[in-house]
Amino acid sequence: MKELIQILGQLKRLLNSGESFALATVVFVEGSAYRRPGARMLIDENGNWWGGISGGCLEGDLLKKAQLAMRQQTIKNITYDTREDDPFQLGIGLGCQGLIEIIIDPIRAHVEQVAEQLHICLDSGLAHTLQSTWEGSNFSIQAVADTSGSFTQEGNKQIFVEQIPANTRIWIVGNQFDAISLIQLCQQLAWEVHWVGNKLKMNPSVRDSVQACYDWNDDLLVRNTDCLVLMSHDFDRDVEFLSNQYAVDKWSYVGILGPNKRMDRILKQIPTLQVNLLSSPIGLDIGAEGPDEIAISIVSEILAVKNGRNGQSLKHKKGSIHL
Repeated sequence: MKELIQILGQLKRLLNSGESFALATVVFVEGSAYRRPGARMLIDENGNWWGGISGGCLEGDLLKKAQLAMRQQTIKNITYDTREDDPFQLGIGLGCQGLIEIIIDPIRAHVEQVAEQLHICLDSGLAHTLQSTWEGSNFSIQAVADTSGSFTQEGNKQIFVEQIPANTRIWIVGNQFDAISLIQLCQQLAWEVHWVGNKLKMNPSVRDSVQACYDWNDDLLVRNTDCLVLMSHDFDRDVEFLSNQYAVDKWSYVGILGPNKRMDRILKQIPTLQVNLLSSPIGLDIGAEGPDEIAISIVSEILAVKNGRNGQSLKHKKGSIHL
């Protein structure tokens, strides 16, 4: 999501300029590949690019093809087949063995449509499914109900269906120094951070960098895709927060900092609490020590929960890495 936000930021600048640019989109992958369908790469006429379609091995070649598409102002379909280490093919020495199909679109009006739809998706805070259709020189993009995700081609008509997830919005409750480490890590991922605590005790520079700040008793407008991390280091504060209208089933993730004994005390205070919806102790078991490592553990668990994964080492996973 961070990459998509960066691309949209650069697109805003390019669309307000007279520069040429192209947007490359991965529409199909077969076998092993570093990126999945929906990955994008924005290229300007000066050879700068944002985003990516691989781990760095294909971008240089795609840049040349995108510059040609810009000069000709024609849509181009590119296929990279890295399934064989053929010394006469681009795939030699690449870490992934897969087939990747990419559409490069240099038409300003087309990219404007894409930017508009992506902004709508991100601003809504909800997941969306978008369908892009190329047919000759014509292009359209729209939200659809289909959630399967696919790429089909019939003659000169190409249809790409993709899922745009909701950007992660996290509420961090507490203003101790360990909250700052978590805030900064979430910001690196371009997550939308909302900070709850005593505003007078919040670090001013960090307070000014988050999406919004709230005092302990302020009303919070919560979406069911939001994540909550309680790290107030104040038992009574946590009990009060969990006892009010912010029921745990309103969140996609609820994590509470502290040991099992602390959680047992909370349950004695709130026996109706849906403990199966809580992560406490919080985070993945990676032996984290100190605020920065604990922040990594927490963010890793949030990603695992949101993506339906168990947090195991990939070497133990059977089958494809990507579901």
